[in-house]
Amino acid sequence: MTSPTNPRAARLQKVFPIDLDKYLPDIIKRNYGKWIDRKFHENGIIEHISATGEHVFTVKIAMPPNARLSADTLDQFADIADKLGVGAMRVTMAGNLEILTDSLDKALKIKEEAEKMGFPVGGWGRSLWGINSCTAYLTCTTAVVDSPSISKALGDALKPYFTGEVPLPAKLRVFVSGCPAMCAGGTAMDIVIVGQWGAPPKIREEMLSYCLPPPKALAKIPESQVFIVQVCPTGALSLRREGDKVKLVLIGDKCINCARCKENCDAFDYDPQDVGVSIVVGGKMSNTGGGPRLGRVLIPWLPANPPRYEEIVAVVKKVIDVWREHAQPGERLGDFINRIGWQRFISLVGVDKVHAFYQKVPDHVRTYMHFRSRGDIWPRFRDGI
Repeated sequence: MTSPTNPRAARLQKVFPIDLDKYLPDIIKRNYGKWIDRKFHENGIIEHISATGEHVFTVKIAMPPNARLSADTLDQFADIADKLGVGAMRVTMAGNLEILTDSLDKALKIKEEAEKMGFPVGGWGRSLWGINSCTAYLTCTTAVVDSPSISKALGDALKPYFTGEVPLPAKLRVFVSGCPAMCAGGTAMDIVIVGQWGAPPKIREEMLSYCLPPPKALAKIPESQVFIVQVCPTGALSLRREGDKVKLVLIGDKCINCARCKENCDAFDYDPQDVGVSIVVGGKMSNTGGGPRLGRVLIPWLPANPPRYEEIVAVVKKVIDVWREHAQPGERLGDFINRIGWQRFISLVGVDKVHAFYQKVPDHVRTYMHFRSRGDIWPRFRDGI
């Protein structure tokens, strides 16, 4: 229970369930379920038209990766929403901020104020709708890469696609995950960047005892039933007894670098030199075109070099450039790939040699280790093929 003498604690008390219309502006309440049409004004302003004759305008503003805003910035946006809007704003699933108002003049002024603060307005129609990312190092113990900083680098490079300065064939969604767990979702998006270790972890034998049962209990448990062995989804870990001692063995060719072992035991260490990402393309959740689909691995491993992540940005831009040049109007990236074929697509992007090798050694490819070369392909993307 909160103390009645603490006014701040009293304000934070919540009552569930909350009525749907409790915090809705009056103009939204009056027109709830009565919207009959919509109209776009520039790239980041949409007009909602009601059967009652009233109009509501939404301004979409791009926020920093993972929607991280300071309290001062939120206060500034709240002031704008009160002064120029109807006192309402919301964060979208794509990580953008939407402010509602009741006239086009006010909507244009909101856009102007947001751009003065350094936040672009856009993200509707045939454009980049948003770049989502997980929290990575902020809260995660298994993050491979700092996904918000990669999202920032991508956002800077892809800004013209969000504002509509450079038109796209259709809607584009990008997602950045800090590790293969993908706990924030995103596999079914147009372009997905996934944090991925480039080599299996090393085992610190001196720490292993902290992850095993006591010796007397361990002596009665079959090797395959020991917890640290069972957490591996591919059977890459096995426990071997050598007299009174036990040894944990990792089979590198079976390791998929999921980090479940490290999540459960501090005896596993990855080399920071192996930090990288995989690039997945062609996913979407929409039922348009060929319908929903999961993405497909375009590049199994690519180095992640902060702060600007030039290689990652270059690959993403190359994929978008190929799509822009060859897609039909309204054709999502996945539908475009499906129409021209995977082999034609990877040839246009410039990774056909990589995939020729990928197909020859599938058992080894799944470990990503054969793609750790920092040789010919990555500089070609970075410098412009």
